[in-house]
Amino acid sequence: MPKSALAEHLSGDVADMFDSFDFVYAHVKNLKKKLNEQNYGGYLKTIYGTGYKWETA
Repeated sequence: MPKSALAEHLSGDVADMFDSFDFVYAHVKNLKKKLNEQNYGGYLKTIYGTGYKWETA
């Protein structure tokens, strides 16, 4: 999923007003931390320069 799509989903119509995707990075970081705590750490992959991908074995 592209970063822009995540930004729009997280903040709605105001996503256009943000200069950076720092809030997306923070949400993904927290999500990855929670997934790691539950032993699901390898599923959410970062695709450099694009966004994120959910992968199962």
